[in-house]
Amino acid sequence: MTTTHAHVVSVLDEPTAHDTRSPAAREVAPHVEDEVRARFLTPDDPDWTNDGAVNCVTGHVSGLTYSSGPGADHIVLHNGSADDLGVLSVPELPDTAGAVFTYLPAGASVDLPTAEFHALQTERVAGRPVLVGQIVESASGENEPEFTLDGPAAGEVDWDERDPDARFWRPGDVDFGVPQTPAFVFADPMAHGVHQTRVGGEVAIHNRGDGPIAVLTVGADGPRDLVVAEPGHSVPVPPGDQVCYVQAPRTDCCPTLLGVLWFVDGEAMPTSLPIPDRRDHLDHHYLTPWSADWDCGYPEQVHLDAEADGVTYQYRTGADTMTIRNTGDAAIAVIYNRGEDRAVAEIAPHGKRTFPVCADADTGQVFSVVGERVDSRPGRAATLDSAGVVIPGSSGQPGTPTNYGSVVIMLGTVVYSAIPKKNLYLAWSDRRRWLRLPHH
Repeated sequence: MTTTHAHVVSVLDEPTAHDTRSPAAREVAPHVEDEVRARFLTPDDPDWTNDGAVNCVTGHVSGLTYSSGPGADHIVLHNGSADDLGVLSVPELPDTAGAVFTYLPAGASVDLPTAEFHALQTERVAGRPVLVGQIVESASGENEPEFTLDGPAAGEVDWDERDPDARFWRPGDVDFGVPQTPAFVFADPMAHGVHQTRVGGEVAIHNRGDGPIAVLTVGADGPRDLVVAEPGHSVPVPPGDQVCYVQAPRTDCCPTLLGVLWFVDGEAMPTSLPIPDRRDHLDHHYLTPWSADWDCGYPEQVHLDAEADGVTYQYRTGADTMTIRNTGDAAIAVIYNRGEDRAVAEIAPHGKRTFPVCADADTGQVFSVVGERVDSRPGRAATLDSAGVVIPGSSGQPGTPTNYGSVVIMLGTVVYSAIPKKNLYLAWSDRRRWLRLPHH
């Protein structure tokens, strides 16, 4: 069955379910709470009104990345800068009631409460709140959050602080800003699990590989920021005319480029080192409705054992949602109908995804669970010819598709399932067991 209507949806969790946040990010100690509140805009502050923040000024933020928390029902912010941040989260706009303040110290990570809108801020200046950006979450939770940040200007970032081990190409290196072209090594971004998304005009670069990457942004005024993203983290790119160099750590002391993004007047310009989008990423790793081999028969696919790999579902008869859990060590994807379109949701290891169900639908609602492709052929990295011109590479050939089977729901009842059902009590028991584990 071929379709031309397919949405790309991704639900990506941290590689592990352990809480890696610093104690400061988990809780603000009572003796510093008043001091912290005095430095930031909080819900009980006179500068926070029914119309939002007043008497505020704008500032800059740098070194910020994000990921999804266990269960993918909230955002985790990672503050890689030297500045403490505060976040005001508003459950539902335009009402500003019920706002929650979260403190994010420099170098720490923190879970944000589920909310429609988050205002990012640095410390007050001359008593006035300083807003540096905002995050808008998708109402359905099916799209990436939309970050709009005021990034740093040239000269504001301490490069040695941002990259103390000199793993990436950046200002201060002997091969940066020199007349001759550096001895670049080019690598396949797809092989490194790197792709980009664009939501509401705002771009994010995602690291789904096994090692760190970095995004160096350069504007007309010079180099602006270097943001390092660990596996599972994403880098929101501030708006503006700039070039983004997406890198892997140096190879034999040579800078390693995965791709380049170039933006002019809010538009992405073509480059000879493109970064794949999420559609390309999903197609390379899974069978999708837009894959060239979408019409392949089941005999041409590798059938996986859902129970052995920790893939289960939960559904209560008549409910309007159904949850698929992935407790295994490899990512999976779910193909399902969203209205008249097909959608693909990726679920990382130790994650879950809740899908809408029409309980009174008299036709089967199919949720097909697929695994990662096997035996994919590696891509060809870009090269430089004798004249120093970049010859673009290729992303390789997707491998053999795999599948776990489907869950089919009709009239509020599961009429077919090749996926084992997870008892709700057992799921809660697993959660309690995880909470009792020591976290480091």
